[in-house]
Amino acid sequence: MKLLVLGATGATGRLVVDQALAAGHTVRALVRSPQKLDARPGLDVVAGQATDADDVTRAMTGVAAVISTLGATGGSVITDATRAVISGAATTGVTRFVELSSFAVLRERLSAPAKFMSSTAMGAMVKDKAAAEDALRAGGLDYTLVHAVRLTNGPATGAVKLLPESATLRLGAISRADVAAWLLTAATDGTAGRRSVVIAG
Repeated sequence: MKLLVLGATGATGRLVVDQALAAGHTVRALVRSPQKLDARPGLDVVAGQATDADDVTRAMTGVAAVISTLGATGGSVITDATRAVISGAATTGVTRFVELSSFAVLRERLSAPAKFMSSTAMGAMVKDKAAAEDALRAGGLDYTLVHAVRLTNGPATGAVKLLPESATLRLGAISRADVAAWLLTAATDGTAGRRSVVIAG
């Protein structure tokens, strides 16, 4: 399967690219700085902005699904990129979209310590991700929103828990490698989309 990865030079995005190539998929990475990714068989690196609808539409052409691991500490990067994907889908017909979000967006489900931590350390990012999610739900994409708990750089464990909708979200952790594997599976396994999930280690 051919996949487009947004955020491919980030810590989680690099793992998505690595795992996708190892699994035999081909990957197109839309990045601002192509020199940050080493050339490899199966990897097509395209220069452009994930927030630019024209760049994203061009990168979406010919792929089967889009995975976004974009992160930002402020502004509207994630929202703008999500809207660019929605716009690109109208032109290319590519509707499968898996987006990494954060458990901190689900404020009504957070424990008191988690709510305090997210409001003090992640406020601007949470606002951007929440706006992106609203845009995604209003669009017509076949999406999966993946809300991960705190990300670590530990090794993959293969033991990812899908938390029930009734669960209170606490200050847990999950490795980026496990998150990358889950995102890849969600994009390629053919499972029906338009769903929102929370994963933990």
